[in-house]
Amino acid sequence: MGLNSVAMDTSTTIYEFVMTHLRAKAIPQKQIARDSGVPFSTLSKIAQGSVKDPGVHTVQRLADYFAKQSQTQAPAPYPVAGADPAQQSAA
Repeated sequence: MGLNSVAMDTSTTIYEFVMTHLRAKAIPQKQIARDSGVPFSTLSKIAQGSVKDPGVHTVQRLADYFAKQSQTQAPAPYPVAGADPAQQSAA
């Protein structure tokens, strides 16, 4: 069972999800390695593209880590469509 079969119903595979988060560089790689349990050397090779086909367990650990990070971060406030910010603060 490959990674693509796991994410068949979505437009993004688990690997793409992980790579998007790694490339964003929002969290230091050393912290990702420490908190996900993936060795730093492995993580940095994946991020650099040296390892193009990481093991499914490694990718799953990273995906779980990034998914958890996404859930714990507070969502950014979004303005109401069509609303004037000046009127919102005056209300």
